[in-house]
Amino acid sequence: MISRNLTGITVIGLIYIFTIFLKQPLSYIFNLSVLPLSLLCLISGILFFNLFQFSEKTLMGRDFIKKNILQLAIALLGIKISFSQLANVSIQSIGIIIITIMLILLTYFALSKLWPIQKEVSILLAIGTSICGVTAIMASSSVLKSKDYDVSTAVLIVVLWGSLAILIYPFFIEWYFISDLAKGIFLGVGIHDTSQVLAAAMVHSDLYQNNKVLEIATITKLLRNLFLALLVPSLFFFKNGVEKNTSKSLSILENIKNSIPLFIIGFIVLIIIRAIADNYYLNSVAWINILEILENVITILFGLALTALGASINLKKIFSQSPVPIVIGMVYSLVSFFTVCILISILGLNI
Repeated sequence: MISRNLTGITVIGLIYIFTIFLKQPLSYIFNLSVLPLSLLCLISGILFFNLFQFSEKTLMGRDFIKKNILQLAIALLGIKISFSQLANVSIQSIGIIIITIMLILLTYFALSKLWPIQKEVSILLAIGTSICGVTAIMASSSVLKSKDYDVSTAVLIVVLWGSLAILIYPFFIEWYFISDLAKGIFLGVGIHDTSQVLAAAMVHSDLYQNNKVLEIATITKLLRNLFLALLVPSLFFFKNGVEKNTSKSLSILENIKNSIPLFIIGFIVLIIIRAIADNYYLNSVAWINILEILENVITILFGLALTALGASINLKKIFSQSPVPIVIGMVYSLVSFFTVCILISILGLNI
């Protein structure tokens, strides 16, 4: 698989290395004490792949990094997280996730009355905004039998608003919120796609040297991703009605199983490994060195993934979209934004 994608992997790797060397001169030119490498990787990917034409093989390698390398990086993050942190963040964020999903779906019913002609793309946007971006759109489109045009439109609009969130939210949370818990939960619920959440959290981490927000955002987002397992059967019954049919039941179970990403399981397994290793080798020099090496590996993997993420943003296609779906996507994003802010305040998490 890697050999087939080697051209794209090499191109993304070279852009990433170029960005590393560019960071110091840019910091000097713009007189900035901190210039986040993660944000530069994203921008470099956008510029290179929108200014120049690349072969199909290169695009395949880009997509391989965006999906597989990112998932590996997320799974490895589990080695930095404790059971108590996982449990605490999950308990604090679950209610916010559920209420946000419900309010976005209620907004869908309102918008479908206002713009009935956009009903198909609107439901895909509601699902993508509320659960996990592109992955949720693709999973739900197969059940809803959505048209290819509606799917591609929804994907582009989720990419548009999520990309703007990457550029804005890392600065917003530092200005608006006090606690790391509030900052991480906001990013984990308020941004659509997993890659976009991690990109925003990495930008914040680089800017403010705060890995806690990254860890909390990751836990929150992966918990939110698990709602895919509820989404598939719910959509099936919504589309087809409740029927006692064995073959359909088996199909639902298969879809539920496939909708739980493997990297979430890897993330949890590595949390368990970390807990066991800390219990026996907490003060071991070898274990500390392993953790430091993994920290560096995670940083490199995220850098590559963010470069690939930027490279997958097609500005020409985004700007050629009809304004109505873009407005619908904006409405869902704003509902998510204000819901999370209000709930964090009501629950007293910003202290």
